[in-house]
Amino acid sequence: MLDVRVSEVRDVVPGIRELTLTGPTLAVLHSKPGAHLPLEVPDVDGVPLLRTYSVWAHNPSRATLTLRISLHRPGGPGSRWASSAVTGDRTRVGMPRNRITLDPRARHHVFIGEETGAVPLLTMLAALPAGAAARGVLETAGPDGEFPAPYGPRGLPWVHRGRASAVGSRVLLEAVRRLELPPGPGVAYVAGEATTCRAVVRHLCGVRAWPRYAVRTQVHWAAGRTGII
Repeated sequence: MLDVRVSEVRDVVPGIRELTLTGPTLAVLHSKPGAHLPLEVPDVDGVPLLRTYSVWAHNPSRATLTLRISLHRPGGPGSRWASSAVTGDRTRVGMPRNRITLDPRARHHVFIGEETGAVPLLTMLAALPAGAAARGVLETAGPDGEFPAPYGPRGLPWVHRGRASAVGSRVLLEAVRRLELPPGPGVAYVAGEATTCRAVVRHLCGVRAWPRYAVRTQVHWAAGRTGII
């Protein structure tokens, strides 16, 4: 575990807080687009617990690492810590790891997820080389939930579920059904809520006949649970 301190805190959109961490060891850390890492947060009695969060940005030259954390309501220890974190707070992080990352051999790339999955998916999108074919769709509750930050030369369309549940989202699945994709499978990266991820996989592999190995998934949460699982 690496010692770091909070150097910047800001709210990106409702329910998403951005924390920038700094520490000398972050200058030599290696992080691939789409990575996540363990972070120590205090429990109610001060005992450190590990929670896992996606990396939004890593800047070795400045020795900084930026996380975007979803503030669930009601929140667990991770949400409580992120909600109350201030500049100067100290914690520790582990080494970055990847369940999904860009496949350089892919003929085209498809990115699908809701707001928790948008963090790794958009970092991967921004890391694509110029000219790489990319499509996809992201979901959030409403227009004020769309991430305003630039993601490089590309962006992805957002759809809004309104008051509907993010669990097993029919809104996102319908948007995936409407996606116009090039002939033949590329690689799809699917991240977010567990039931929705499974439904998207069934559509891509069953209806569109993509091979299962071409659909990479990262489940971030399920009903009654939070964090990458």
